[in-house]
Amino acid sequence: MNDSLDRLIHTKKILAGIVFVVAGVLFMVAARVIPSVRELGWLTYVPWTELGAILVGAGVFSIWLDSYFERERGEADEARLRRLLAEQAPAIRDAVIRGFAFENDDLRRVATPALLDAVIGNSLALRLDDREFAHELYADIRDQAVQSIERWHDLKISIRLSMLNRITEGDPDSRPGLNNMVITVRHEYTTVPASPVRQFVSLSDFEEYRELIQDPASTFAWYYRPGNGVDAGTKDAFELVQFTVDGEERPIRRTSRKGAQTYSVTLGIPEAERHHEHTISYTYRLMPAQHNRLLHFGLDQPTRGLDIELDYSDTDITHVNMIDFIPSIQKSVAVRSPDTVPGKTIGLQFDGWVMPKGGAAFVWVRNGDIRTTGEGQVDGSRS
Repeated sequence: MNDSLDRLIHTKKILAGIVFVVAGVLFMVAARVIPSVRELGWLTYVPWTELGAILVGAGVFSIWLDSYFERERGEADEARLRRLLAEQAPAIRDAVIRGFAFENDDLRRVATPALLDAVIGNSLALRLDDREFAHELYADIRDQAVQSIERWHDLKISIRLSMLNRITEGDPDSRPGLNNMVITVRHEYTTVPASPVRQFVSLSDFEEYRELIQDPASTFAWYYRPGNGVDAGTKDAFELVQFTVDGEERPIRRTSRKGAQTYSVTLGIPEAERHHEHTISYTYRLMPAQHNRLLHFGLDQPTRGLDIELDYSDTDITHVNMIDFIPSIQKSVAVRSPDTVPGKTIGLQFDGWVMPKGGAAFVWVRNGDIRTTGEGQVDGSRS
């Protein structure tokens, strides 16, 4: 492209020189013709011959001079450009790096997703000094973040375990205070909703459950293993009792079928506010299987700030262990109520980002799980 431009400029210079020569020749011809025409006698005072000679000389000289100095001028321009680049290269490099590092709009104009992935992967490989590890690590984090369509902030999960004290005739395991535990859970977080509808599904079909969890932004699924004594299609097994958006309650619609039930809620957010952050909270109640001693809460979306608290004051639970699944160098804070206070709570607080599938699990021991041997020793067993 540069060669074509140079040839075009050179051609224009030659044409300009030819125009000067032709004009000079015409002036010389006019100097000979004008004296023979009486009506043009007044033009004889103009030095046509001298003007023509000047134009011819200027045209020939410009063509010769341009041809003579063209190579030297090219070499001088190239040397000047190299010197300029050598002097300004550090400043240009720093400006480009700063622009890519801090100006997202500038980077977005020139970078495709594939280019961004290559830049980040290669930069991480340099930092970790392991190309394969860096690219696989980045690909895993990228896929988790890109596939998540919402970002949750300040998620608070409050869990309360309590006893129904309901007695079933003929069932020796239904003594008051032993079984029939109910779990009440409240979630609250801030996000920009990706879907105008939320669904809560309780079911016992594992294949359907796996399909539902592929859309965690709009569907909350709770799975009951068949044969554990709990019918997933009943309100005793699972019930959504409250749903609010920015503190305003939303109506809840329930449908049921054999072995499953669905609760649907429309967020009711105006179109003008769809892209703003809103505080979403909901409360549901569920009943675990009689032999269940485990409760696991996994996050569905990337979440910044997590606060989980389990209150088991109104139960016959003697001890609770908590396990967190937060792969981060930033430590989480475990909080347990002291023995000197009436209430019994255990919880987890974490201020950083938690990726999907992270969360916490609680495992407990109840009075009915403990028996005393003849030697006075205490053993734990599953009831």
